[in-house]
Amino acid sequence: MSPALLDVHPEDTQLEENEERTMIDPTSKEDPKFKELVKVLLSWINDVLVEERIIVKQLEEDLYDGQVLQKLLEKLADRKLNVAEVTQSEIGQKQKLQTVLEAVHDLLRPRGWALRWNVDSIHGKNLVAILHLLVALAVHFRAPIRLPEHVTVQVVVVRKREGLLHSSHVSEELTTTTEMMMGRF
Repeated sequence: MSPALLDVHPEDTQLEENEERTMIDPTSKEDPKFKELVKVLLSWINDVLVEERIIVKQLEEDLYDGQVLQKLLEKLADRKLNVAEVTQSEIGQKQKLQTVLEAVHDLLRPRGWALRWNVDSIHGKNLVAILHLLVALAVHFRAPIRLPEHVTVQVVVVRKREGLLHSSHVSEELTTTTEMMMGRF
């Protein structure tokens, strides 16, 4: 792993034994298709939540605690979720996020979606997991947007084994073709 090439923060390298951390390779973040995907999803979320007076500017920072995801799901599914309105503590945030994600899973599981996110990945601001979740919601609810096709990112996986950090690169497919994504229905 070459620290000069990666935007590594000290907290990203302080791992417990056998713990794993993932981050998007910075070159992937500069890919025009990736930027377009993020832009389209941000625009869609903001359009859906315009009446709630919620403006999402950064996916990782605005979606990790479950608050915006709750509002988004309630609006899209036209149903109220039974969760605390505002939660400040990390435990409260994770409980709220758990409830929201369970509602998402109930919607998507029967449709055969491979769920590529969980409470820890979303709360940990894992952008790849957040994008997988949003793409799944956009496709499920037939969002009036055009997702860019064949968006793939390089993900750096860092794992601590025997006190040493080991890294590897993995390709992560975020979108396929429009036909394949819509074909899930």
